[in-house]
Formats: sequence, structure tokens, C-alpha cells
Amino acid sequence: MHDTLVDISAGQAPRLKSFSLTHFQYQDGDHFGMLLALISLAPIFLIVSETSIILSRREMAGVLLLLGQLLNELFNLIIKLIIREPRPHEHLGDGYGMPSSHAQFMGFFVVYVVVYLETRVVMHQVHRRVVQAGSLVLGGLVLISRVYLGYHTVRQVLAGTIVGAGAGAVCQVIY
Repeated sequence: MHDTLVDISAGQAPRLKSFSLTHFQYQDGDHFGMLLALISLAPIFLIVSETSIILSRREMAGVLLLLGQLLNELFNLIIKLIIREPRPHEHLGDGYGMPSSHAQFMGFFVVYVVVYLETRVVMHQVHRRVVQAGSLVLGGLVLISRVYLGYHTVRQVLAGTIVGAGAGAVCQVIY
């Protein structure tokens, strides 16, 4: 009996699949690439933050934002299955590249947040602009990271941004 779950005694290593939810690659020694790889994790942190806000504050605005984000992700998957365009470097991730799901996520988030703060939140103008600008900067950095790290083409990132921004705007109109 072996102490491991995988038997490699026959001399052949089994085919393993990476769980790539947070797996990003960048060139060794590229500190800017490492920073962008970390910034690429923003959608995961935003989902965790949105969920935490819902659980702690129980406000409908948070529920609608998270629901919209999840529907946006489903929409992204459907579009990818229809278009079936590969990533520019297929070894850098599973699945199709068009449109970029990170770009679509951030496009949705930025438009939703900017419009929500502008139309539904009473706060000091300077604070509103700082949060809106921060959202735009974070979104822009995530978009840059996808191209810089080689996971998507500029076209795939632009398509994702446009689709996500449109979905964010539609959700604001519906809500």
C-alpha cells in the first residue's frame, strides 16, 4: 500500500490538471509582471468583498451587484463557447480567450460602481470622485495585466471591457 493518493511506481507520472483559479505566470525577475499578476487577482477579491458586504450589511445594493457580476460571468462563458477563439498563448490558461473574463468583470464593476455612486449615493463630491477614480485605475490595471502577461490580446480585452461595461449599464437601468 502506498502513502500517496497517486501511484507513480509504474514509472509514469499521472496527468495532473492545475486548478488555475489563482495561477498566474510572469517572467522571472519581472517585478512589474509580478505586480500585474497580483492585480489580476482583483476580481476574486472583489467577489469576496461583495459577499462580505452582503453578509454584514444585508443591503439590496450589494446583492444586486453580486447577482449582476455572476450573471455577467455566465454571459462571458456563453460568449466564449460561441466564439471559441483561443488565447494568444494557449499554455497560459484553460479555455477560450474571447472575450477576456477579467476585462468583462472589471468593465461591469467599474460602470456599475461609477453609475451607482453618481445616481444613488449621497456623499461628498471629493470622496465620490476618489472612489470612482480608484475603480477606474484598478480596472485599467487589470486590463493591462491581461495583455502584458500574455493571457489575452488587446482585441480580447477590449471586447470583454465593452461587453462588461454594457452589462453593468444595463443592470443599473434595470435596478
